[in-house]
Amino acid sequence: MEWLARIDRWQHLTGEQPDAWRVDPRSALAGDDAKTDPYQVSHAAWHALTVAVDHLGCLKSSLLGDVNGERAEVRIHTHAQSSLIRGAIENAARAVWLVGPKDRLTRISRPLALQAKETRDSFRMRALVQQPAAQTQEQRLQRLTGLLIAAGTPEEQTKAALKNPAYSHIVRGAGDLTPLGADVAQVVWSGCSALAHGDAFGTLSILDRQIVAKAGDVATIRITGSISSLFWCTVTATVMIEQGFQLYRQRSACHR
Repeated sequence: MEWLARIDRWQHLTGEQPDAWRVDPRSALAGDDAKTDPYQVSHAAWHALTVAVDHLGCLKSSLLGDVNGERAEVRIHTHAQSSLIRGAIENAARAVWLVGPKDRLTRISRPLALQAKETRDSFRMRALVQQPAAQTQEQRLQRLTGLLIAAGTPEEQTKAALKNPAYSHIVRGAGDLTPLGADVAQVVWSGCSALAHGDAFGTLSILDRQIVAKAGDVATIRITGSISSLFWCTVTATVMIEQGFQLYRQRSACHR
């Protein structure tokens, strides 16, 4: 409950303080935004934090039932709540990955790489629904390339810089910038992903289980949600979100 109590503060910050995301014009993040306009780093990072908080808020709603004094009804699901934690970790990690690097060129190239991925994804969707765009995919990607070159990336390196970033890479990179470390961040994220996908490995290795019958090599198993696993995965998500907000505050503050 201590970890979930933070969610109220974050929800107020992302949902009820309309200027909370704004950056000081003399800050490092303002400089990043100027070089990535109209794909501002601050917009991408704050959006990621907002989505992460929304996932964790939904987790809290799914967990808590009737509250009576010091007693509260808690509902533990087997798989679905891990999907929410996974969404929280992914998005918080994206924010940390975007604003965490000390090198400006890295902070500039990462949101542009994400925008390139979204451009490719959107054009694949447009092809499926037969909805043409005003500009071609190549025109949109060329605009991103131009921003990279203007920021100081050699032209021959722009293709690699705009390569689709894998979420495993983002989560590990963000984990390195938190007390969690890359390995723990990836293990928890991967475990939640396994449960979200309904993988047998994740189901059998993460959840509580009891063999109720066995015939040869086939066992009938009763699966129940694991309170300890859910707790530590939630802790991981909150640590990642907290780090995202902390880094955002640092990068958006005035630097004299």
